[in-house]
Amino acid sequence: MGDGNGVAIVTLTRPGYETARRLAGALGEKTTVFVPAELNPGAGGEKGDYFDTAVYSGPLSQFLARIFPRYSSLIMVMAAGIAVRALSPHLVSKKKDPAVVVVDVAGKYAVSLLSGHLGGANALARRVAEILKGQAVITTASEVQGLPALDLVARELNMDVRPADALTKVMAALVNGEPVEVLVERPLLKAVEGLLPGLQLRPLEAPLPRGIRDAGIMVTWRRLPLPGPRWVYWRPRVLSAGVGCRRGTRAGTILYAVGRALAEAGLSGRSLAALATVDFKGDEPGLKEAAARLGVRLLTFTPQELAGCLEHRPYLSRSKRVERFTGIAGVCEPAAILGAGEGDLLWPKKSFRGVTVALALAK
Repeated sequence: MGDGNGVAIVTLTRPGYETARRLAGALGEKTTVFVPAELNPGAGGEKGDYFDTAVYSGPLSQFLARIFPRYSSLIMVMAAGIAVRALSPHLVSKKKDPAVVVVDVAGKYAVSLLSGHLGGANALARRVAEILKGQAVITTASEVQGLPALDLVARELNMDVRPADALTKVMAALVNGEPVEVLVERPLLKAVEGLLPGLQLRPLEAPLPRGIRDAGIMVTWRRLPLPGPRWVYWRPRVLSAGVGCRRGTRAGTILYAVGRALAEAGLSGRSLAALATVDFKGDEPGLKEAAARLGVRLLTFTPQELAGCLEHRPYLSRSKRVERFTGIAGVCEPAAILGAGEGDLLWPKKSFRGVTVALALAK
C-alpha cells in the first residue's frame, strides 16, 4: 500500500529508459523516472513530458531503500530476478509495502509482484500492459480463480476489518475451495451480496442460526461473538453518537461516556462514524480532540435543525433544564439522529460523568 504518493519507475538500461519514458508519459499522474547516472539522460524529461527524470548511483538495493517508503507505486523495468533480489531486504508487509510491478525492457509483460490487492499492483499491472500493448501477469490466487478479493470488497464497502489476520484465514479457506459463509445485518444485505458472488449470505440473527460454517464473515455493528477462529468482523461505519456536554469538558471524559454508551448498548466502537452536537459546541476542544482520537467526524447542527428533529419525533426525550441552558429541549438524541442522516435512534440518552450520549443508526 505504501505510505508515500506518486509513481516511481526505476530502470537499469537505455532500452529500459525508453520503455519507462513511454509509461511515464501515459500514466497521467505524478511520476518520476529513475535511471543510473552513467546513462546521462539529462536533467529531466524532454519538452512536453509530464514527468520528472532523476539519476541515482551505487547499488540498486541501496537506492531502493531510500525511495521504497516514498512512493505508493513502484514500476521496475528490468528482469524479475534482479527486482526480487534488490527489493527483498526492504519488504515489510502487504499492508505497508507499495504496489510493485515488474516490466521487461521490451514492454511485453507487466508482472504484479507485490501488494496486488490492497496496494493496487494488480490494477497497475493491467494499466501498464494496456499502455505498452503488452500482457498483465496476475498470480493472486483469488483473482486467478475468479473469486472475490475480500480485502478489496471490505475497502469498497468502507468496512473496518477485525481481527486483520483472520481475514487471511478466511481467504485461505475460500481459495482452497472450502465453504465460506457471510452473516449480514438485514439492512446491509443488498449492498453486500452483489460484491460477494458465490458466497452464501444469510441475515444475521441473534442468537446465531444453526449450521454455521467453519469460516466466514460477520457484517455487523453489534458486539456479537464470532463463531470460530476463522471468522472475521466487518464493521460498517453506520453509528452516530449524539453528545451533550458542559463547556470545558475534557476529551477523556467524553471518550469514557461514548465508550460506556456503546458498551451498554452492545454496539461496536469500530462502527462509529461521527460525534454529533449543537453548532455552538462545535469549537469545544474536548469534543474536537475526542473525535480526532476516535478517528471520526465531528458534526454540528443548528438549534433550528435539532428543534425540527424533536418536533417530528415526539418520542424523543426533552429536558426543561437543557432548554434553559441551551434554548433547545434536547441535544444528544436529535443530534445523533441527524448525524446518522435521519437514521433510527438505537440508544436513548444517558448521562455518564456529566456527559449525555445517545446513539443512532444510519438507514
